[in-house]
Amino acid sequence: MPDSTTATPLSDAEIGELDDLLAAIPEPLQALDVVMLDGYLCGVLAQPVLIDAAEWLPPAFDWNWGDPEQPGAGQALTLETPGWHAAKHERLLALVMRHHAVLERQLREDAWFDPLVMQPESDEGLPLEGAAAVAPALAPWAVGFEHALDQFVALESLTASELPDLLACVRRHLPEQEGDEQAFTQALDAEHPLRTLDEAIEDLVGNVVAICDLARGERLKVETVRRAGPKVGRNDPCPCGSGKKFKQCHGREA
Repeated sequence: MPDSTTATPLSDAEIGELDDLLAAIPEPLQALDVVMLDGYLCGVLAQPVLIDAAEWLPPAFDWNWGDPEQPGAGQALTLETPGWHAAKHERLLALVMRHHAVLERQLREDAWFDPLVMQPESDEGLPLEGAAAVAPALAPWAVGFEHALDQFVALESLTASELPDLLACVRRHLPEQEGDEQAFTQALDAEHPLRTLDEAIEDLVGNVVAICDLARGERLKVETVRRAGPKVGRNDPCPCGSGKKFKQCHGREA
């Protein structure tokens, strides 16, 4: 995995290359696009437990990963995947892992990141401006973030009182809301309207950074308890509460 202290942000050309590589992943796999991937990686990094790349990579390369009702949902993208080959695979992994490392550093050290969002256009091909640009620009990113939360549930198990509101402020950008989620979004739009895309991005980043700070604090607390407590056997449940054996979770770092 690239060193987060030295990894450099992807250039515009590399972002375009990454998007092309994701689009080239063969069916039945349904890869995220580069904007959704950006949101997904932030959702992975927002977890209160460290998630190994071997766990978070397959859902990035297949939207239906783990869904038994979908064809090929148990197939991970590998060098042997039909219609794929080594050069594409190695380049894809290099770009994804580098972007992950950069986001990790930015969230941890800078308390800021620049989310990948595209300038939305009208049906006539003209750039949307003001509040009209917010929903189409940020919906794909929010869908990617939510995809991570669907795959990894540790974040939403936290009991921090501020977490539900922080998550709701990210989920306000999800399309096709209903019930309580829709009602909360309507209340947010009335009390805290987002008038421009720049304003919406600043709000989104602030909420994601706050979520990551909560998760990081929980992770550090768990690790401190683990070091101070009795020795945990490699086959014992991990003290972090993930439900995995210690050797398959935080024991990997030991």
